[in-house]
This record gives sequence, structure tokens and C-alpha cells, in this order.
Amino acid sequence: MGRLYTLFRWKMNNLVKSVLLLFGILLAGMAMKQSLMTVSSSMGFASGAQIELFGPSKASGVSTAILGMLPLDDVWTLISFLVLLLGALTFRYDRDSGVAKSVYSLPYSNDEFLWIKLLSFLIYGFLVVLLPFAYVTLTTYASIAGYLPEITSNFMTDAQIILTFLVLYLMAIATVVSLASPNAFLAFMVGFALIYAPRVIGTSEIPPQLFIDAIARSGSADFTPFTLHYFGWGLLVPAVLFAVSWVLIRRRDVV
Repeated sequence: MGRLYTLFRWKMNNLVKSVLLLFGILLAGMAMKQSLMTVSSSMGFASGAQIELFGPSKASGVSTAILGMLPLDDVWTLISFLVLLLGALTFRYDRDSGVAKSVYSLPYSNDEFLWIKLLSFLIYGFLVVLLPFAYVTLTTYASIAGYLPEITSNFMTDAQIILTFLVLYLMAIATVVSLASPNAFLAFMVGFALIYAPRVIGTSEIPPQLFIDAIARSGSADFTPFTLHYFGWGLLVPAVLFAVSWVLIRRRDVV
């Protein structure tokens, strides 16, 4: 376990990924904050910190203010791009920079490299998705933080499940295109094309648009994330792509 922990620390202590994570969280958080203030202003309030903003929505029973953050297509698309960049850095940066040639002689198998990279990618991926939302919620509603669990209970479980599906799907796409592409730039561009395609062709039946639309519906009386469609795209497809990634990384001499 000690040798794997050393490898894990090496993958987590990546300055480029850490800087990207920091700026990504700040950028996404500011975008969410701006949207929240816009929703507040349109409702006739001067500040998003007023408890009236949490009046239940007649359409879905979800907090109107927090709904102002959830359906932001552009913000979730931005976060998707950040996950793709993190994936390219995780699986391509050491190879593109030549570091992989130095670590190839170390006593690690390709399988160990893959699982450690996936674990670090998983941590970074969930941080870049969850921290902006937590930052905006806490900084905007710090004075009524004790009421947040009750206020958000109607939709938080659904939203967390959908977010998990979204992150797993994005991670699977980023992993397989990074391992299949000859460099990080091409990996990002192919991943970009794949995740932006649903918006271009105008469909919400495939991710990530499928999950982005579902986030906005979380908490509605007629919505449930426990359907074959969501589980298929959120669990089955990522599992297949991760399996493909495992095959790809075992066929390479330098990971």
C-alpha cells in the first residue's frame, strides 16, 4: 500500500491540475453567483440573502433561488470542459512532457497507473463540480445555513444522483479519448466535440445535455432519476468506456 500511496501522492500533487481546479471553481462559482443575483433581481429583491427567495416554486416545489443556479446550461457546459481538461492532464500530460518515460522503469504495472490516475481524476472531477455550488450556497445563505437542509430536501437527493451520473459520464469520455489520442490537445478537442454535440444537434436524449436538463427538474413531483435511461447513460456507458480504457492502457508500453 505504501508504494501505491506514493504514486497517488505524485498524481495528486500536480501543480497544473491544482491551478486549473482553483480557477475553474472560482470561475464556475462566480457564474453561478451572477445567475443567482439575476434571479433575485428579477423577483424584486435587492439581495439573494433574503429568506423570501426560498419560497417554494409552484411548478416543482423547489427553491426558486437555488433553481436559478441549477439550470445554467453554460455553467454546466463550462464545468464539463474543465473535467475534460483535467482528464487530458491526468492521462496525457506525463506522456506529452516525457515524464512517463522516466516512471516506466518504476515498479508499477499499467493497471496500477490506471487505477491511481482514475482515483485522482475522480477526486478532482467531483471537486470541480461540487465546490462551486457549495461555495455559492454558503456565501449567499450563511445567515440561514441551519435551514438549508429542510429547504433543499425536496431536490438535493435527486440532484446529487444526477450530478454523479454526469461526472462519471464526463470522466469516462475524458479517459478514453485521452488514452486513444496522440496528444492532450487532440484529446480535449475530441472530448469537446462529443460533449457539445447534443447542443449542436438540438437533442436532450444523450449526455451531457440529458443530465443538465435533469438537474433543473430535480425535486419535481413528476421526476425521478431512478430510470433505465439515466442509469444506462450514467452507469452502464461509463462502465463500458472505462473497460475500453483499461484495454487501451494495457496495450501501451508507456502509460
